[in-house]
Amino acid sequence: MTSEEVRRKYIEFFVRYGHQEIPSASLVPENDPSTLFTSAGMQPLVPYLLGKPHPQGKRLVNSQKCFRAQDIEEVGDNRHTTFFEMLGNWSLGDYFKKEQLPWFWQFLTEELKLSHEKLYVSIFDPSASLGTGGNSGVPKDNESYEIWKSLGVPEDHIFAYGVEKNWWSRSGTPEQMPAGEIGGPDSEVFYEFTQVEHDPRFGDKCHPNCDCGRFVEIGNSVFIQYQKQADGTLQELTQKNVDFGGGLERMTAATNDNPDIFETDLFSKIITAIENISGRSYQDIAVSEQFEIITDHMKAATFIIASDILPSNKMQGYVLRRLLRRAAVKFNSICGSTEKPQDLAVVSGSVIDTYAGTDMLDISKKDEIADVIRQELDKFGKTLERGLAEIEKIAQIDGKIAFDLYQTYGFPLEVLEELFAVKGQKIDRQQFNEEFSRHQQVSRQGVK
Repeated sequence: MTSEEVRRKYIEFFVRYGHQEIPSASLVPENDPSTLFTSAGMQPLVPYLLGKPHPQGKRLVNSQKCFRAQDIEEVGDNRHTTFFEMLGNWSLGDYFKKEQLPWFWQFLTEELKLSHEKLYVSIFDPSASLGTGGNSGVPKDNESYEIWKSLGVPEDHIFAYGVEKNWWSRSGTPEQMPAGEIGGPDSEVFYEFTQVEHDPRFGDKCHPNCDCGRFVEIGNSVFIQYQKQADGTLQELTQKNVDFGGGLERMTAATNDNPDIFETDLFSKIITAIENISGRSYQDIAVSEQFEIITDHMKAATFIIASDILPSNKMQGYVLRRLLRRAAVKFNSICGSTEKPQDLAVVSGSVIDTYAGTDMLDISKKDEIADVIRQELDKFGKTLERGLAEIEKIAQIDGKIAFDLYQTYGFPLEVLEELFAVKGQKIDRQQFNEEFSRHQQVSRQGVK
């Protein structure tokens, strides 16, 4: 199926079950200083999950544009991105597990026609915790287990995980949640790509939460029913909520039984644009990882600029600059030249074309977005080649040298860390920050 078909089928399915469609919130949160970007569909709905009445009722559905900066380092395989579209449905104190799980199963098997045999599920069990994470005090989710069995899911397709895998809050495990944060146990659904061989680097046996790529999570039903207290305990909310999120990119890949999300229509035009300006092919395994990074970063940058953010050294602007300059470094890698990294500006047009006909992007900003990217990469391009040549000369990196490279050539720290990791070297972040602070003090004195 195309992404448009999957998106439309999902919205229409939950509308049939009494949900009201709500628009995608801004990628840059409004009146929420706790985070730089909207990273989940539930983020704008927190007041309503806590009990405030929503003007459109207790059952909601939408497709939300999301960005997760913490996933930047994960990009470069067939399934991870920083920007993604999250399909979501919510119950604000209305229905709960016995409605949510059968509905999602019905959507996957009847609307998307996914094979029952290739679907696996997980439930919460605190005794199955891996490593640290603490005991949440929340019991095993036997109710979800019984519901999945009643739907015909075989017992060997139901897996139990602890707080590290089957607990959801914006902050992580119960131990990591600050006072006031809401969260709860969850139940995930995975699609098995049987053509992917298990990689023993990730363990002797493959399972749904294995990182080898054979299993990919396509949906997560979170049962938000707890709030962290100042004394560290979890207290049940006055209403039990359902917060479902599923990546459109991954669901579309599952309908095509293709483990590479970059081969869906959500990326095809963008990859073609990069192939045209680089002269290289995404199918060339030697450059496929760089293609995935460039594709994701240019898509994310396009959406961030469309949200009226400009490249800078602070907050959202810094993340945008990091994305663009990292894409430029990868572009240099596949082209073997830093002659025109600003050529990547044309890629933003293919991003906008991909989302034509949706309300995700304002197409009237097409030229404006391209101009912002062109100016940023033109500025970086003037020092990129000299900076890379300088990096090749450095026998051993330290925090001071890293700061000099940052200040002189404009390499974001994270990009420098990646470049030196290839050489087997690590940058001393504390020393870098000390140099940065010293530079700021000198600059302030100069201003005075």
